[in-house]
Amino acid sequence: MAFPVDTRSKNRDIGMGQVRGRTLAGKTRREEMLATVKESSRAVKIREARLTDYAQIAALEARNGLETKPQQEWEHLWRNNPVFGRLADWPIGWVVENENGEIVGAAGNLPVSYILDGREIIAAGGRAFVADPAYRSYAASLVRRFIHQKHAELLLVSSANSNSAPLLYAMRFSHVPSGTWDQSSFWITNHRGLMASALQKKRLPSFIGYALLPLLRLKDAFTRKPRRTTCDLTICPEFDDRFDQFWAELKRTRPVMLANRSRETLAWHFKFALEQNRAWIVAVSDGWRLLAYSVFLRHDKPELGLTRVRLVDFQTLHASTEFLEPMLSWALQKCRDQGIHMLEAYGFSPEKQAMIDSLSPHHRRFPAWTYFYNARNPELASQLKDPMIWDPSHFDGDASI
Repeated sequence: MAFPVDTRSKNRDIGMGQVRGRTLAGKTRREEMLATVKESSRAVKIREARLTDYAQIAALEARNGLETKPQQEWEHLWRNNPVFGRLADWPIGWVVENENGEIVGAAGNLPVSYILDGREIIAAGGRAFVADPAYRSYAASLVRRFIHQKHAELLLVSSANSNSAPLLYAMRFSHVPSGTWDQSSFWITNHRGLMASALQKKRLPSFIGYALLPLLRLKDAFTRKPRRTTCDLTICPEFDDRFDQFWAELKRTRPVMLANRSRETLAWHFKFALEQNRAWIVAVSDGWRLLAYSVFLRHDKPELGLTRVRLVDFQTLHASTEFLEPMLSWALQKCRDQGIHMLEAYGFSPEKQAMIDSLSPHHRRFPAWTYFYNARNPELASQLKDPMIWDPSHFDGDASI
């Protein structure tokens, strides 16, 4: 989920771009909003969020069209977070309270550990920003709380959208310089289902889909598909001890900034996705030793009737991407077998993305860049300008939580 605006919001109307135009009274929406806030400014306050705020935050998200997590899953983001347990006063986020003590705005704050040049970097991943319409002018204040927190050396916004991007630019966030984060690469694994979802989104009659369906299938029939190689794939039901050994080798041999991928962290990150069979782990091994693995995650949009799977991480001990193609082939077949509409993979380093795009997937453009960062340490900021330092994926920040 995004910070400062959740990309899964049905309304997608948070942001300064949404306060243009004039009301019937002749005031601009911005003037009307500011007047409303001014009337209650003495009583409105911003404070750190607490775990006991769950019910009000969930209600706030629900009435603004955002997906909500059950309380156990929401609290798990911090209670069982391996980094949070080491930081005594890390804020779980911030809330806006109105004059009646009701929560009318909120922003989550996840601690994440990275490794660069053998040094740990504590990063903050923003998540689940939401505000009621009359209080959306407090968005900048929430972002300032996020920026000026004392423990985080690096700030990540890994699922921004067209509403949040202008505010991030204004707050001096930068594009992650590696990967294409404004375009998705995807394969269709259920043409009829995807067409029905697209027609529902555009509110078009079904006969149009029936006319276009044969053409879409014909195009896909003549494109190159990922193929299996001679390597044996292992399907992993969980993250076992081999992943700790893999992580030790990976961080020793890769001279890039990597999010912590210890067994403990992976198990925390994907706990409920694995329990609910929404995550698939596939690996290549040499005996007990892992050589590479991928994590695929369900990323459906129920409001559109769309089912999809996203490649959220691929890591390998080898410099080449030879194991990625057979893993994609396996995932494509699994999607077809389960009737899932599409498989997508994007945002990876140029080497990984080039391999993905060589397999002739479809593409769709996003209205904005979706992955931003802000480094508070000048030396780190200078390092992170180099695209070669990054190995980004949807494992970063909150993009796959």
